Amino acid sequence: MFLADQGRDAVIIRRIITFQKFPLIGPPSSIGEVFLGPFYYYLVAPFLWIFQSNPIGLAIGVALLSMIAATIIYFIVSKIVSKETAFLFSVFIAFSALFVDIGRFSWNPNLLPYFSFITISLFFLSLHGKRKLLYTFMFGIMFGLSFQLHHLAALLVVPITLYFFVFLFRKKDWLALKVPLISVIGFILTLAPFALFEIRHGFINMHNLFSLFTKQNVVSTGSFISRLNDVISAIIPFALHLSIHPVLSFLIVITVVGIVVFLLKKKENPFVTLQLISFISLIIALSRVNAQVIPHYFHIMYMSFYFLLAYILSTLFHSKLKVIGIIVTLLFVLIQAPSYSFFWKPASRQYELPERIGKEIALKAQGERINLTTYPVEFTSRDCYQYYIEVNGGNVIDGSSSEIAKTLYVLCDKKPCRIINSDSWNIQMFGKAKIDTMWEKDGVTIYKLIHQ
Repeated sequence: MFLADQGRDAVIIRRIITFQKFPLIGPPSSIGEVFLGPFYYYLVAPFLWIFQSNPIGLAIGVALLSMIAATIIYFIVSKIVSKETAFLFSVFIAFSALFVDIGRFSWNPNLLPYFSFITISLFFLSLHGKRKLLYTFMFGIMFGLSFQLHHLAALLVVPITLYFFVFLFRKKDWLALKVPLISVIGFILTLAPFALFEIRHGFINMHNLFSLFTKQNVVSTGSFISRLNDVISAIIPFALHLSIHPVLSFLIVITVVGIVVFLLKKKENPFVTLQLISFISLIIALSRVNAQVIPHYFHIMYMSFYFLLAYILSTLFHSKLKVIGIIVTLLFVLIQAPSYSFFWKPASRQYELPERIGKEIALKAQGERINLTTYPVEFTSRDCYQYYIEVNGGNVIDGSSSEIAKTLYVLCDKKPCRIINSDSWNIQMFGKAKIDTMWEKDGVTIYKLIHQ
C-alpha cells in the first residue's frame, strides 16, 4: 500500500535520513488537529535508508518489526504462563488475517497491537518480576511509545489502573506505589521531542486537545448498551476475520470470558487475570469513545482476545478434550487462509504510478520550486507524487504551506477536470492562472499552471 498516509510519511522520513529535517511531532491523529509523537518516523527511518529511498523498505520494516515483536511476545508468555499457551498464541498472531494485513504496509497504528501487549506485560512484571525497578521504567517507556503510535493507547490506563488497585489491596504491598511514579518518568522521557515542539509553538497541540474534549463529543453520549453492542459486534468479526451475526459475536465474548473465569477459579494465574481485566475493560472503554467502528481502533485489545483464546485451548491440550483444541486451532487457520490473496494475486504496486509521474514532473520542473495539488478532492495521494518528485531532484512546497510558487502542477484522474475557475481551494489559492501545458500519463492528466 502506498496511499496518502504512506506518501506523507515517506516524505518526512526521507528528510530524516537525508539530514534535512528532524521532526518533533508525528502524524496527525484522526481526532481533529491533534498530532502524535514522532517515534514511528524514527523507528522505521533506517529501513528507508537501507532500501535507498524505495518506500517498499518502510513496509518491509513494519513486517520485520512485527515478526521481532511477535517473537518477544512468545518468550514473555512462555516465561510467565506456559510454552503451550505461548505456542498457540503465536499461531493466532502469525496466521491472523488482520495481523498479516497490517504487517504488510507502513502505517503508525499497525505496530500498536504488539506494543500494547508488551506494555501490559512489562506492567505485570513491574509488580511480579524479579527486576521490578527495570521493568517499571521499561513499562513507562513502552507506554509512551505506544501512545505515540495511536492516542487510543491511552485507554490502557483503564485495565492497568484496575489491576494495580486489585494487586495493591490484595497483596498489601505498598512498595508497589513506586510503579506509577517511576513509570511516569519513562513515559515523559519518550515525549521529550513532542514537549519541545509544544514549548516552541505555544502549546498549540495541547490547546487543540483541550478544545477537542471541551467542544467536541469525544465521549459517546448515546445509549451505552447500544454502543457496547456495536463494539462487541465488531471486535470478534475483526479478530476472527469472519462475518458473523452480532448475537454470535456476543456469545463468543461471553463464552471466552466465562471459561477463563472458571479456569481461574480452579487455578489462579495473575497474568491471565490481567489480560481478562484488559479485555473486558477495554470493550467498555471503547464503547464510551465516540469514534467509528473500524479495525485499527481495536488494535489495543486484539492481543488480549487471542491470548485468552490460546489460554483456554492450552488447557484442553492437557485434558481428554485435546482434540477439540486441535480442531479449533486448525479451524482458525483455515478461516484466515482465503485472505492470503498475495499468494495468487498480482501485487498492487501502488508506488509505480507516482514513481513514473513524479520522475516526469521533476524532469520538467528542473529544480524550480513548485506547488503541487490533485483534483478532484477524492484523489488524495498528493504526497505520494511529491515524494517521487523530491526523490528525483524536484523541489515541492509542502501542502500545509501558504507559500505560492511561480508554477502549480495539478494532477487530475477524473474528468471533467475543472482546473480554471476550479471549486478546489488548493487550486484557487494559487491565484489567477492559465494553463501553460498539459499532458496525459497513465490515465492521469497533468496540468502546468502559471500566473496570468
